[in-house]
Amino acid sequence: MSKSGGAAAGPTAAAAAAAVQKQKTLLQKADADVSSLVDNFAALINIARVNDPPVRNTQEAFQMDMRGSRLVHPDLVGTYN
Repeated sequence: MSKSGGAAAGPTAAAAAAAVQKQKTLLQKADADVSSLVDNFAALINIARVNDPPVRNTQEAFQMDMRGSRLVHPDLVGTYN
């Protein structure tokens, strides 16, 4: 009877470990996807940059806000190690 109880714990533990690994993989993929989106958006902002000082100040302020939000929000920073 104790063998069947031990055998039931093995597959359950393996399933839990597989679920944790899958979640970690998905979080790493999401982190990479968000980083890619932010990098691509920053590139678009740089391409669309206008040299008119008021517009340029607004664009730079927006870029600083984006960078700040990445620092403040830990889900957007690579903390899934």
